[in-house]
Amino acid sequence: MDTLTPEAKAYLNQLYSMTQGDQEVQVSMYEVGEALGLEKDEAGVLAQDLFIGGDAELKTLSGGIGITRQGLLALDMKIDYQGDQTLQLGKGPVLDDRGKEVVEKMLGEIQAFLGRAGTPYGKLEEMVMDIKTIEIQMLSPNPKTGIIREVFKSMGSNLSGDGDLKGKLDAVIAS
Repeated sequence: MDTLTPEAKAYLNQLYSMTQGDQEVQVSMYEVGEALGLEKDEAGVLAQDLFIGGDAELKTLSGGIGITRQGLLALDMKIDYQGDQTLQLGKGPVLDDRGKEVVEKMLGEIQAFLGRAGTPYGKLEEMVMDIKTIEIQMLSPNPKTGIIREVFKSMGSNLSGDGDLKGKLDAVIAS
């Protein structure tokens, strides 16, 4: 698909969120639409547009769908990162010990990047707020994987100057 409409992109983002970027996971196309406040018919039409474009696939006749590699790429997820394969947040709703280590490692690398990057003040301020959001979430006895993942997604758009760091972050987000 050349370009996604804003509605289709929102639907694809919700599909990504509900499947956590895992191409093997399926969810109901209607539940994706319901999460966006759409009626069944509207959800079906958007899902069909994504099937035609190759960004999503129909997995069951009852409406189970999943995101495709092309769908991940449409959301600017770099999925070909070949570096450290242990950079994974995990699939559970709460970070496990390994996920917490990954978050700490990524925060350290992002902070080092910001210290040397010469980032404009506005973007630097935004990144600092995102870092603080993650740090506060990490103070919880049960830090939420979804919150950390979404903040990392937000941060990714400001890391265009360092391809390796952006690739690592995208790998963490897609994990």
